[in-house]
Amino acid sequence: MSKLRLLDLALLVLAGLLGWQVRREWLDSHAREQALLRGGLPASKVPGMAPLEKVEPLTAASYLEIAMKNLFSQDRNPNVVVDPPKPVPEKPPPPLPVAHGVMLWDGFPPTIVLSEKSGGPQKGYHAGDSIGEWKLVSVDNSFVDLEWDGKEFKKRIDELIDRTPIAAATPPPPTASKTPAEPAAKPLSSGSQSGPGVDLGANQRGCLPGDSAPDGTVVDGMKKVVSQTPFGASCHWEQSK
Repeated sequence: MSKLRLLDLALLVLAGLLGWQVRREWLDSHAREQALLRGGLPASKVPGMAPLEKVEPLTAASYLEIAMKNLFSQDRNPNVVVDPPKPVPEKPPPPLPVAHGVMLWDGFPPTIVLSEKSGGPQKGYHAGDSIGEWKLVSVDNSFVDLEWDGKEFKKRIDELIDRTPIAAATPPPPTASKTPAEPAAKPLSSGSQSGPGVDLGANQRGCLPGDSAPDGTVVDGMKKVVSQTPFGASCHWEQSK
């Protein structure tokens, strides 16, 4: 019994020591917490903000460069771009003279027959002569050199030949003469020289050479028919209805 009491007493003392130790640690923790709450964190030194740069007042001249670089307003550029002068169009040469032939004889300078225009008067020209605005420089059997406005043009003679076709003179149209009306067609006898000729088929016969019977003449049941074609009058005989 005494041992059990001693053991119980020892446990009681041990429990008291443990409780005291726990309380002491709790008190220390509480003291640190209070000290932390009361003391707070040390204030850190924060550098102040740098002052803003001074803003210059707005002036229209400060936007001059922006206006000069505006791609959509080239007229703002003070450097005026002067367009280059347009080239003067080259004056076209006048019409070339018309050639009609060349005459080459031993001991004589070559002669070319020219006219200023088609249908104009013809005249023989030698090297150095002028025709209109052109000056004849040289000529041979194939080529002719012409000068105009300080420029020389070498042309083949056959290029200068006038190839305009000459219109044939057409005779005046014959005046219409008043002729008496042809008599009405009447049958001819079978012995007449005018009548149906070679059989053409399809119940048609040709006309005899020199057939002078008028259109509509009936011979042996055949009727003469005369028609106009682009190549002249054409006739044949067909069955009379």
